[in-house]
Amino acid sequence: MIETAQAAPRPEPEKRRPTATSRYTLAEVARHASEDDCWIIIRGKIYDVSGFAKTHAGGRVVYAFGGRDATDVFTTFHSPAAWKELSTRLIGEIAEASPVSPLVAEFRDLRAKLHRGGLFKSNKAYYVAKVIGNFAILAASIAMLVQAHANGRTGSAFLWTTLSAVVLGLFWQQSGWLAHDFCHHQVFADRRFNDAASYLLGNVSQGFSVDWWKTKHNVHHAAPNELTHEKRAIDPDIDTLPLLAWSAEMLDGITDKGQLRLVRIQPFLFFPVLLLARFNWAIGSIFHAFELARTARRGKGELALLAVHYAWHFGLAFALLPLPMAFYYCVLSQIVSGALLAIVFVQSHNGMEIFSTPKDFVTSQVISTRDIDSGLWNNWFTGGLNYQIEHHLFPTIPRHNLARIREPVRALCEKHGLAFEEASMIEGTTRVLRCLADVAAEAATRIPEPRSRASRDSIRAER
Repeated sequence: MIETAQAAPRPEPEKRRPTATSRYTLAEVARHASEDDCWIIIRGKIYDVSGFAKTHAGGRVVYAFGGRDATDVFTTFHSPAAWKELSTRLIGEIAEASPVSPLVAEFRDLRAKLHRGGLFKSNKAYYVAKVIGNFAILAASIAMLVQAHANGRTGSAFLWTTLSAVVLGLFWQQSGWLAHDFCHHQVFADRRFNDAASYLLGNVSQGFSVDWWKTKHNVHHAAPNELTHEKRAIDPDIDTLPLLAWSAEMLDGITDKGQLRLVRIQPFLFFPVLLLARFNWAIGSIFHAFELARTARRGKGELALLAVHYAWHFGLAFALLPLPMAFYYCVLSQIVSGALLAIVFVQSHNGMEIFSTPKDFVTSQVISTRDIDSGLWNNWFTGGLNYQIEHHLFPTIPRHNLARIREPVRALCEKHGLAFEEASMIEGTTRVLRCLADVAAEAATRIPEPRSRASRDSIRAER
């Protein structure tokens, strides 16, 4: 018997170990886009941020740009100190020159000009007045609750309880806008002071976990109205299925006909969803804080501060009101706050373009965002978020300076053919409802018509 010689096994190629001087093509970087293997590009340098969300102050937003250029997102959100941390993750640089479009180049020039003009610096007196005014709203709500207590079980007590709940909902809404400003580090140069204020206004006053909010909101800023190639929402603010779908593209990711039937009636679900929004957010916030507490000390701190919120809220209600009235007060205040917050949110981005093909930072922010007319009422009621396009392009510019940059931003958009959408609050809401109706009509076309009885009998006969 003759034995045939077997070829020696080929040695496996040695894996390329990244170094600070390694060079990669854009296509090579694009292959590293998962949470466990995540590379990003900033100013032509490549950084490995795999698993970084555990310690990253902005949470999971770091993964939204896996395999992509994150230059403008990083520069927009981070202080100069963040570059030091980033340098420890450097693994190489881009082999070919990465072109910068005229739009992005001019945007970067505008940002530098606004920095030189001092528009990133806050007026501390403005924010002191805002905080005092906000707690005056809470004081008014408590005074009304005391008045309800003084009126016993009369009809006046019900009226005062209702008014107090509505005003409390307004206090929570305005606390949300102030927490938003501090969480975006608009007020203090030292971010620790911003964080301290955000915990007071977010966890204690409003009852929302700051870490929960940052985890959602930072991803929203990085990828507004963006979908994956599988038509799943990257932006958590449009991740509203199975109840609401914001584009026909989102329908492409639905395989369950039952979900399509739900989307078909979404124009009628819209306002009930707004009324229940705060319940959903509050529950999600609590669960997030519990999960965070399992792995990080700050999670325990967040839970403790949330406990303070519910202690003062429920304590006032059940100490001053009869049991049924206290339940009514707590539920109504939640409903009012959710509606007041949500109506501002939906006007800002819903009904705008939804996309699954990545775009440059400026384009993605502008085409997905709508401004609402300015004015004393709108500026106050929306917490300055009626300047939503300006805020998305420059999220660390203080609220009181956003009006001053509207015209330069509008000029930049007009020069490069980007539609700068602006509407009244009524028109903005109308466009949102029109979008929901259009998507609902599209969903209806994707639901197979039930066969008639005659058709079913015919099929059986053929068999």
